[in-house]
Amino acid sequence: MIRRSFLQIVGASMGAGLGIPSFAAASDYPDLAVLRAARATKGIIPPDKTYRMMEWEFHTPPEGNFHINLDAALKAARDAGAESIMFYSQDHWGHAYYPSDVAVRHSNLPGDFFGQEIAIARKLGMSIVCYYSLQFNNQAVLRHADWGWVNDKGEQQRSRWFITCLDTPYRQYVLGMIDELFSRYEIDELFLDIFGIQFHEYHSRGRDPFCFCQHTAEAWNQEHPGDPYREGFKTREGWDRRYQWHQRRTMNDMLDEVIAAARKQRPQTLISLNGGPEAFPDEVMQKVSFIYAEPLTSATGISLGSILLRGWGRPDYQAGVFSQQGYLDTYPGALPLVKADALILQNARVFIVGNAPVIGDLDGQGFSKRWFQVASETWQDVRNVDTLLEGAQPVLSSAMLYSQPTREELAGQKRPTDFRQSVLGALETMTYSGRPVESIPEFRISADFLRQFETLVLPEVEVLSAAHADAIRKWVEGGGTLMASGRCGLLDENHKPRSNFPLADVFGADYVSEERKYAYNQKGNLKRGVIQTYLESTGHFLAKMLAVSTVGLPGAFLNIQTRPGAQAVMRYRLPFMVEDLENHKWFNWGPPPPGKERGGTAVVYNKFGNGQCVYLGVPIFQEVNRRLFWMRQWIPELLRQLVPDPVAELHFRSLPEYLHGTFFWDKSRRFVLVQILNAVELATDGQFAAVPEAEIRVNSRKLHVKAARVVWPTERDLEVSTASGITRILVPAPARYTALYLKLA
Repeated sequence: MIRRSFLQIVGASMGAGLGIPSFAAASDYPDLAVLRAARATKGIIPPDKTYRMMEWEFHTPPEGNFHINLDAALKAARDAGAESIMFYSQDHWGHAYYPSDVAVRHSNLPGDFFGQEIAIARKLGMSIVCYYSLQFNNQAVLRHADWGWVNDKGEQQRSRWFITCLDTPYRQYVLGMIDELFSRYEIDELFLDIFGIQFHEYHSRGRDPFCFCQHTAEAWNQEHPGDPYREGFKTREGWDRRYQWHQRRTMNDMLDEVIAAARKQRPQTLISLNGGPEAFPDEVMQKVSFIYAEPLTSATGISLGSILLRGWGRPDYQAGVFSQQGYLDTYPGALPLVKADALILQNARVFIVGNAPVIGDLDGQGFSKRWFQVASETWQDVRNVDTLLEGAQPVLSSAMLYSQPTREELAGQKRPTDFRQSVLGALETMTYSGRPVESIPEFRISADFLRQFETLVLPEVEVLSAAHADAIRKWVEGGGTLMASGRCGLLDENHKPRSNFPLADVFGADYVSEERKYAYNQKGNLKRGVIQTYLESTGHFLAKMLAVSTVGLPGAFLNIQTRPGAQAVMRYRLPFMVEDLENHKWFNWGPPPPGKERGGTAVVYNKFGNGQCVYLGVPIFQEVNRRLFWMRQWIPELLRQLVPDPVAELHFRSLPEYLHGTFFWDKSRRFVLVQILNAVELATDGQFAAVPEAEIRVNSRKLHVKAARVVWPTERDLEVSTASGITRILVPAPARYTALYLKLA
């Protein structure tokens, strides 16, 4: 051993033991230049492995032309960093971009435009994705009115473009096109857009998901004699049956048929859909090659959708970044750059959704020069660090339960958006705590799986099976920390009501009743967004932040009875009056303020075995989207108080809601990759605000860190000091995006 190596090893070990700052040689770390050079030798990167896919949004109306310099446009895409590119075979207007024998070709299409795009892209070394708009098809509905999706009044449904119904002959029209495309062209992946659009619209906006055309009614009536289609919507049971039937026909079965048609011609074809857990049931997502979704970015720049995707445990998940039309404005590239960095922060592969970058005659060559310049800037960090992300696995600390049965239940209750808000609200506030955050669907729950986590959050999980409740109980008893809220588990795995929480012993509280008179009007409708519930601290240390006065939120609240040994953290303060606008009962311009009367316990803390639990009798996570400060501040602080020494966490003195970080195991498991993002430009329209420092804290009993080094955008060693079981790494003046490694002993 040479003298320098000996001194490095001795110095690192002494620093770990005595709290003296330690360093490691640069050569010990993964070398970005070497990794990038190795990637460059791999040839064409397939669509399921690239972190740089580009779509040309290309919904060209009948009046549009194709005066486009494809060679120059595709070179601009490649120069921006694209490794995989998505070309349109059928757009939202319903026009084919190739000479089709079964479909309606765009009237101004010059020759085989789709085929020409593929040929040029192949020469430039890019893999090919075929975009297909499934259920938006304007021309098809205009030509065949009976092919459209209609509501119960017989009105054609549209979302700008007309929406088709897959119970009509349009279904065979689609399959004919898929057969043509994959028998003629060298395509690596099929991307279906506007897939299951009825259900996406229902879960995101509450729009009725059912079609009432003659084809749908006849198909149902043929399969269900004696149960007329329209009559069944009058009962919850009938509604549920039709919902499941529609979902099977328009998603599960349709996807099977499309996959069979594509892979009959090209067996290795990758299949992806526009939508992830927030849009589709698990049985649909299990059929695709990888899960893609839009990022569902919080107002502070957290890619919540990417956390949902990762939770499914499927490799190669991908999320999109939306840009802006280059011909509209001098759009600052910093904005999509931050959004792209938010995706790689969660190790989601990045897909730039091009907002009309290619238009006939635009900027003299048929493409937006400004848009491609911004695209190049968008991938500035991705181009340089994507080689670090391949095969990286998350460090586990905090998790949120994603309950598909609850999603289905709230759909049946015609409350589809409530589930989405609960899930996103939980992920957002958990991220503000600075700890690693995961979303886990209930099918992944087991004793061994839960054992990896320090904290579990059940955000208004109304449906909880006895088996999963038992697994969670044993995990808490063994030392886990649980946070639960709302009507947690008051429905069993068969969606039947329970008289009490299945985890009442863990909560330290029993369910008594739901108080609805403040939150619902005289007609039984929820007063959405109107604060009708108030909480106040009991003086408990966990609510110290809120001790000055009451805080409020919308929605009904639960009356609970605490068990012996459990501690009341907060209680209800009842409103001054029951608001009744129709009968002239209201208070000033806002909701009724808190009155003198106190209610029962609202938040309870309970020790259970070696673990602990906080239960909240209000739908707190569902209301995070109201942007109330107290929720966004108190929930992260509560998590930090409950688990003061997590495996790893980030601390920011400035802009804590706009600074995010993640921890991933390197493939070798010898390093932990830490990524830090300053997303403040999303709030300032591209004006960057630097912060003086970020601090990484690691529990040295769980991770023994001996050195740290920033590898992007600059290279520098960081001081590492350990004392009292906590390892601290100070990151001075982190850039907009910073990637660094923690080296493990």
